[in-house]
Amino acid sequence: MLEIKDLSVEISGKKIIEDISFSAENAENISLIGANGAGKTTLLRAVSSLLRHSGSVAADGADIVSMSERERAKLISFVPQGAEVTGDFDVVHFLELSRYPYKKPWEKITAEDRCAIEKAMELTDTKKFADRKIGTLSGGERQRVLIAGAIAQESGILLLDEPLTYLDPVQRIGISEIIRKIAAGGRLVITVTHEINEALVFSDRILAMKGGRLIFDGTPAELVKSGTLETLFDSGFMTFGNLNGGKTLVFPKNTQA
Repeated sequence: MLEIKDLSVEISGKKIIEDISFSAENAENISLIGANGAGKTTLLRAVSSLLRHSGSVAADGADIVSMSERERAKLISFVPQGAEVTGDFDVVHFLELSRYPYKKPWEKITAEDRCAIEKAMELTDTKKFADRKIGTLSGGERQRVLIAGAIAQESGILLLDEPLTYLDPVQRIGISEIIRKIAAGGRLVITVTHEINEALVFSDRILAMKGGRLIFDGTPAELVKSGTLETLFDSGFMTFGNLNGGKTLVFPKNTQA
Protein backbone atom coordinates (compact mmCIF):
# COMPACT_ATOMS: atom_id res chain seq x y z
CA MET A 1 0.00 0.00 0.00
CA LEU A 2 1.12 3.55 -0.79
CA GLU A 3 -0.12 6.57 1.13
CA ILE A 4 0.78 10.12 0.11
CA LYS A 5 -0.21 13.14 2.20
CA ASP A 6 0.25 16.83 1.31
CA LEU A 7 3.22 16.08 -0.95
CA SER A 8 4.93 19.18 -2.36
CA VAL A 9 8.19 19.69 -4.23
CA GLU A 10 9.94 23.02 -4.65
CA ILE A 11 12.92 23.44 -6.99
CA SER A 12 14.91 26.70 -7.15
CA GLY A 13 12.15 28.51 -5.31
CA LYS A 14 9.38 27.30 -7.64
CA LYS A 15 6.61 24.94 -6.56
CA ILE A 16 6.59 22.05 -9.04
CA ILE A 17 3.93 19.96 -7.29
CA GLU A 18 1.75 21.11 -4.44
CA ASP A 19 -0.36 19.44 -1.74
CA ILE A 20 -0.92 16.10 -3.45
CA SER A 21 -2.67 13.42 -1.40
CA PHE A 22 -3.91 9.98 -2.38
CA SER A 23 -3.60 6.36 -1.36
CA ALA A 24 -3.32 3.23 -3.48
CA GLU A 25 -3.64 -0.46 -2.75
CA ASN A 26 -1.84 -3.57 -3.93
CA ALA A 27 -3.03 -4.97 -7.28
CA GLU A 28 -4.10 -1.55 -8.62
CA ASN A 29 -3.06 -0.54 -12.14
CA ILE A 30 -3.00 3.27 -12.11
CA SER A 31 -2.19 5.64 -14.97
CA LEU A 32 -0.97 9.16 -14.23
CA ILE A 33 -1.80 11.59 -17.03
CA GLY A 34 -1.50 15.30 -17.79
CA ALA A 35 0.06 17.73 -20.23
CA ASN A 36 3.80 18.32 -20.42
CA GLY A 37 5.02 20.18 -17.34
CA ALA A 38 2.13 19.07 -15.15
CA GLY A 39 4.52 17.55 -12.58
CA LYS A 40 3.95 13.85 -13.29
CA THR A 41 7.62 12.81 -13.39
CA THR A 42 8.38 14.99 -10.39
CA LEU A 43 5.69 13.16 -8.44
CA LEU A 44 7.17 9.75 -9.24
CA ARG A 45 10.66 10.92 -8.37
CA ALA A 46 9.45 12.31 -5.05
CA VAL A 47 7.61 9.10 -4.23
CA SER A 48 10.82 7.22 -5.03
CA SER A 49 12.68 9.57 -2.64
CA LEU A 50 14.87 10.84 -5.49
CA LEU A 51 13.72 14.41 -4.81
CA ARG A 52 13.43 16.26 -1.53
CA HIS A 53 9.84 16.98 -0.64
CA SER A 54 7.53 18.15 2.09
CA GLY A 55 4.57 16.11 3.20
CA SER A 56 4.81 12.35 3.64
CA VAL A 57 5.13 9.19 1.56
CA ALA A 58 4.51 5.87 3.30
CA ALA A 59 4.94 2.42 1.75
CA ASP A 60 3.33 -0.42 3.69
CA GLY A 61 2.92 1.98 6.60
CA ALA A 62 6.59 3.02 6.78
CA ASP A 63 7.93 6.50 5.97
CA ILE A 64 10.25 6.14 2.96
CA VAL A 65 12.49 9.01 4.04
CA SER A 66 13.54 7.14 7.17
CA MET A 67 14.58 4.05 5.20
CA SER A 68 17.96 3.07 3.85
CA GLU A 69 18.28 2.83 0.06
CA ARG A 70 18.20 -0.98 0.20
CA GLU A 71 15.13 -1.02 2.45
CA ARG A 72 13.35 1.38 0.12
CA ALA A 73 14.30 -0.68 -2.94
CA LYS A 74 12.59 -3.70 -1.44
CA LEU A 75 9.33 -1.73 -1.40
CA ILE A 76 9.54 0.60 -4.42
CA SER A 77 11.10 0.17 -7.86
CA PHE A 78 11.29 3.02 -10.37
CA VAL A 79 11.91 2.82 -14.13
CA PRO A 80 12.67 6.37 -15.35
CA GLN A 81 11.75 7.73 -18.75
CA GLY A 82 14.30 6.96 -21.46
CA ALA A 83 16.44 4.90 -19.09
CA GLU A 84 19.76 3.98 -20.68
CA VAL A 85 21.75 0.93 -19.68
CA THR A 86 25.49 1.51 -19.95
CA GLY A 87 27.96 -1.33 -20.20
CA ASP A 88 28.15 -4.40 -22.39
CA PHE A 89 25.70 -6.49 -20.34
CA ASP A 90 23.87 -9.63 -21.33
CA VAL A 91 20.18 -9.32 -20.49
CA VAL A 92 20.37 -11.99 -17.79
CA HIS A 93 23.38 -10.30 -16.16
CA PHE A 94 21.53 -6.99 -16.14
CA LEU A 95 18.59 -8.67 -14.41
CA GLU A 96 20.95 -10.14 -11.81
CA LEU A 97 21.89 -6.56 -10.86
CA SER A 98 18.24 -5.90 -9.95
CA ARG A 99 18.67 -8.25 -6.99
CA TYR A 100 21.05 -5.81 -5.24
CA PRO A 101 18.66 -4.95 -2.34
CA TYR A 102 19.02 -8.52 -1.12
CA LYS A 103 22.76 -8.97 -1.69
CA LYS A 104 25.92 -8.10 0.17
CA PRO A 105 28.80 -6.74 -1.93
CA TRP A 106 30.24 -9.49 -4.15
CA GLU A 107 27.74 -12.03 -2.86
CA LYS A 108 26.90 -14.70 -5.43
CA ILE A 109 23.52 -15.10 -7.08
CA THR A 110 21.41 -17.67 -5.25
CA ALA A 111 18.67 -20.07 -6.34
CA GLU A 112 16.14 -17.61 -4.89
CA ASP A 113 17.57 -14.82 -7.04
CA ARG A 114 17.43 -16.98 -10.15
CA CYS A 115 13.83 -17.89 -9.41
CA ALA A 116 12.85 -14.20 -9.20
CA ILE A 117 14.68 -13.49 -12.47
CA GLU A 118 13.05 -16.44 -14.24
CA LYS A 119 9.60 -15.28 -13.16
CA ALA A 120 10.33 -11.74 -14.35
CA MET A 121 11.53 -12.97 -17.75
CA GLU A 122 8.50 -15.22 -18.13
CA LEU A 123 6.07 -12.40 -17.33
CA THR A 124 7.75 -9.97 -19.73
CA ASP A 125 8.52 -12.53 -22.47
CA THR A 126 12.23 -11.69 -22.34
CA LYS A 127 13.69 -15.15 -21.79
CA LYS A 128 14.12 -15.60 -25.54
CA PHE A 129 16.84 -12.95 -25.60
CA ALA A 130 18.33 -13.55 -22.15
CA ASP A 131 21.82 -14.05 -23.63
CA ARG A 132 21.74 -11.06 -25.95
CA LYS A 133 23.58 -7.81 -25.26
CA ILE A 134 21.40 -4.94 -24.05
CA GLY A 135 22.74 -2.71 -26.81
CA THR A 136 21.43 -5.02 -29.55
CA LEU A 137 17.80 -4.81 -28.42
CA SER A 138 15.06 -2.77 -30.06
CA GLY A 139 13.28 -0.05 -28.10
CA GLY A 140 10.38 -2.32 -27.26
CA GLU A 141 12.65 -5.20 -26.24
CA ARG A 142 14.75 -2.91 -24.05
CA GLN A 143 11.64 -1.57 -22.35
CA ARG A 144 10.57 -5.11 -21.54
CA VAL A 145 13.97 -5.81 -20.00
CA LEU A 146 13.83 -2.66 -17.86
CA ILE A 147 10.39 -3.66 -16.59
CA ALA A 148 11.67 -7.21 -16.01
CA GLY A 149 14.40 -5.73 -13.83
CA ALA A 150 11.82 -3.87 -11.76
CA ILE A 151 9.81 -7.08 -11.38
CA ALA A 152 12.86 -9.13 -10.38
CA GLN A 153 13.55 -6.52 -7.69
CA GLU A 154 10.42 -7.94 -6.03
CA SER A 155 9.19 -4.62 -4.69
CA GLY A 156 5.46 -4.34 -4.13
CA ILE A 157 5.23 -0.91 -5.78
CA LEU A 158 6.37 -0.26 -9.37
CA LEU A 159 6.64 3.29 -10.71
CA LEU A 160 7.01 3.52 -14.50
CA ASP A 161 7.74 6.85 -16.20
CA GLU A 162 6.60 6.93 -19.84
CA PRO A 163 7.30 3.25 -20.65
CA LEU A 164 5.32 3.57 -23.91
CA THR A 165 7.28 6.49 -25.37
CA TYR A 166 8.71 5.96 -28.89
CA LEU A 167 7.09 2.52 -29.21
CA ASP A 168 4.92 1.54 -32.17
CA PRO A 169 1.23 0.72 -31.55
CA VAL A 170 1.78 -3.04 -31.30
CA GLN A 171 4.66 -2.59 -28.84
CA ARG A 172 2.56 -0.19 -26.76
CA ILE A 173 -0.21 -2.76 -26.47
CA GLY A 174 2.33 -5.43 -25.51
CA ILE A 175 3.86 -3.32 -22.73
CA SER A 176 0.40 -2.27 -21.51
CA GLU A 177 -0.59 -5.94 -21.26
CA ILE A 178 2.55 -6.67 -19.23
CA ILE A 179 1.76 -3.79 -16.86
CA ARG A 180 -1.77 -5.11 -16.39
CA LYS A 181 -0.43 -8.60 -15.61
CA ILE A 182 2.00 -7.19 -13.03
CA ALA A 183 -0.87 -5.49 -11.20
CA ALA A 184 -3.07 -8.58 -11.50
CA GLY A 185 -0.28 -10.48 -9.76
CA GLY A 186 -0.75 -8.34 -6.65
CA ARG A 187 1.61 -5.39 -7.09
CA LEU A 188 0.72 -1.72 -7.25
CA VAL A 189 1.74 -0.15 -10.56
CA ILE A 190 1.65 3.60 -11.28
CA THR A 191 2.48 4.53 -14.87
CA VAL A 192 3.05 8.03 -16.23
CA THR A 193 1.80 8.10 -19.80
CA HIS A 194 0.77 10.42 -22.61
CA GLU A 195 -1.02 7.55 -24.34
CA ILE A 196 -4.54 8.38 -23.19
CA ASN A 197 -6.29 5.53 -24.96
CA GLU A 198 -3.95 2.92 -23.51
CA ALA A 199 -4.69 4.43 -20.10
CA LEU A 200 -8.44 4.24 -20.72
CA VAL A 201 -8.35 0.64 -21.94
CA PHE A 202 -5.82 -0.96 -19.59
CA SER A 203 -5.98 0.99 -16.31
CA ASP A 204 -8.17 0.37 -13.27
CA ARG A 205 -7.81 3.95 -12.11
CA ILE A 206 -6.54 7.24 -13.50
CA LEU A 207 -4.92 10.18 -11.73
CA ALA A 208 -4.75 13.46 -13.64
CA MET A 209 -2.46 16.39 -12.90
CA LYS A 210 -2.45 19.99 -14.05
CA GLY A 211 -0.20 22.78 -12.86
CA GLY A 212 1.40 20.61 -10.21
CA ARG A 213 -1.89 19.64 -8.59
CA LEU A 214 -4.00 16.51 -8.68
CA ILE A 215 -7.33 17.43 -10.28
CA PHE A 216 -8.89 14.02 -10.92
CA ASP A 217 -8.86 10.58 -9.30
CA GLY A 218 -11.26 7.96 -10.60
CA THR A 219 -12.02 5.25 -13.12
CA PRO A 220 -11.43 5.57 -16.88
CA ALA A 221 -15.19 5.82 -17.48
CA GLU A 222 -15.50 8.58 -14.90
CA LEU A 223 -12.62 10.46 -16.51
CA VAL A 224 -14.34 10.54 -19.90
CA LYS A 225 -17.68 11.63 -18.43
CA SER A 226 -16.17 14.28 -16.15
CA GLY A 227 -14.86 16.60 -18.86
CA THR A 228 -11.43 16.54 -17.18
CA LEU A 229 -9.63 15.74 -20.46
CA GLU A 230 -10.83 19.03 -21.93
CA THR A 231 -9.52 20.86 -18.84
CA LEU A 232 -6.19 19.03 -18.90
CA PHE A 233 -5.36 19.67 -22.53
CA ASP A 234 -7.46 22.77 -23.33
CA SER A 235 -9.04 20.88 -26.21
CA GLY A 236 -12.30 19.24 -27.06
CA PHE A 237 -12.39 15.46 -27.50
CA MET A 238 -14.42 13.07 -29.62
CA THR A 239 -15.38 9.81 -27.89
CA PHE A 240 -15.93 6.36 -29.36
CA GLY A 241 -17.57 3.92 -26.96
CA ASN A 242 -18.37 0.24 -26.63
CA LEU A 243 -14.97 -0.84 -27.89
CA ASN A 244 -12.93 -3.69 -26.39
CA GLY A 245 -15.46 -4.81 -23.84
CA GLY A 246 -17.27 -1.50 -23.42
CA LYS A 247 -14.16 0.70 -23.19
CA THR A 248 -14.17 4.22 -24.61
CA LEU A 249 -11.50 5.73 -26.85
CA VAL A 250 -10.94 9.49 -27.24
CA PHE A 251 -9.37 11.69 -29.89
CA PRO A 252 -8.74 15.47 -29.77
CA LYS A 253 -11.01 17.53 -31.96
CA ASN A 254 -9.45 19.36 -34.89
CA THR A 255 -9.90 22.98 -33.82
CA GLN A 256 -8.68 24.20 -37.24
CA ALA A 257 -11.51 22.52 -39.17
